[in-house]
Amino acid sequence: MKKTFPALFIVLVIVLASCKQTKTTESFTAMNTFMTVSVYSSSTKKGQSVCADIQNRIGELEKILSTTLPTSDVYYINHNKKFPEKLKPELLEILKFSSIIYTKTDSAFNPALYPVIREWGFTTENYKVPSDQRITELLLHTDYSALCDSEYAAGVPINEGMEIDFGAIGKGYAADEAVKILQKNDIKSALLDFGGNIQTIGRKPDGSLWRVGIKNPWTGNAACALNVESKAVVTSGGYERFFEDENGKRYIHIFDSKTGRPSESDLESVTIIASSGKYADCLSTALFVMGKTAAIEWWKANPDPDFDFILFTKDRDLIYSAGIKDFIEPLYQFASVEIVQR
Repeated sequence: MKKTFPALFIVLVIVLASCKQTKTTESFTAMNTFMTVSVYSSSTKKGQSVCADIQNRIGELEKILSTTLPTSDVYYINHNKKFPEKLKPELLEILKFSSIIYTKTDSAFNPALYPVIREWGFTTENYKVPSDQRITELLLHTDYSALCDSEYAAGVPINEGMEIDFGAIGKGYAADEAVKILQKNDIKSALLDFGGNIQTIGRKPDGSLWRVGIKNPWTGNAACALNVESKAVVTSGGYERFFEDENGKRYIHIFDSKTGRPSESDLESVTIIASSGKYADCLSTALFVMGKTAAIEWWKANPDPDFDFILFTKDRDLIYSAGIKDFIEPLYQFASVEIVQR
């Protein structure tokens, strides 16, 4: 009697071989950030090609969004006080998206704070505390809604003192663009680390969820672990970039657009979990500036976009939205833990 096991075994081997995923990891520096892309694909060659496409795309975005590159669109706007004759679609998309979030967050997210931030020295590291008069003068030019009203037409002038900076959304937008490349190449599993902006694509090759650590502001280790699938995980906090005056008062790099001063939020950090990188990026800043109570209320009042949050307060409390209650694991002895329902 003829046995069929060898034929079945060959078929099984072929199926298993076709499912094998090769990991390719590439690191590079862009947008003043060290970035790492890890891709699981059918071959090393394909993985390298996809990683190269992502790096090239982010390089293109940097040439549009950079505040310091003399050939960028943003640099042109800031130094010529008008829109270029040909506005690239990527910048137009970010301008319009930013105007929506600026309005919805009552200016807690504000890309027009660049002159204020520079005055404090955060762009040059020549830190100082400006006078109240100087801050008041600069705040007159930070109404981003005035830029929105211009409809971004070619050659249209903008406020003489206004300068824009998309540092609080640029990496999130870049992650969204990278996801498009991964989807186009039928990549089902990938992990992007854009300087702390984490973007997961699908699940890990073994079918398990990605496990992302949320940094502990007090110890430097992970305070929480979060299991996610196809999500952006972005954290904003004032514990890494700051300076202190002669009296030891700390000034962080996240600014309150209403005061023109570093935020004095009662939060230590805000983590946003969302499908879109740009949403997660800008909302992590906005909710941090709002502070604990207003941030929670904003989340309750804004189910679209759908996102979840993790808050660490200055009192070392952990507060998070109910949508992630089955996916979060505290790794630190918090003073209290609260789950917020919509």
